[in-house]
Amino acid sequence: MLISEEIKYFHGGNPLALRDNDDVSAPKTEDSFEGSIPTRYRSGMGGVNLEQVKRDQRQARRELVQAIIHRLSNLITR
Repeated sequence: MLISEEIKYFHGGNPLALRDNDDVSAPKTEDSFEGSIPTRYRSGMGGVNLEQVKRDQRQARRELVQAIIHRLSNLITR
């Protein structure tokens, strides 16, 4: 009987593809993330403008709360 250290996954995945080895699709540390940062959030020094991100998050939360209140008030008045 052959005993294997490999864990087999039976939910449709290939057990060989799930091994922890050097994945060629993994991003390398020298890769530039410049294309992944939207222009709106780029700082002048090549990083992320965290203040703009925080402002947009606050605005999104505000809009969400307003939408919830609006929908609840529509349910109550019906």
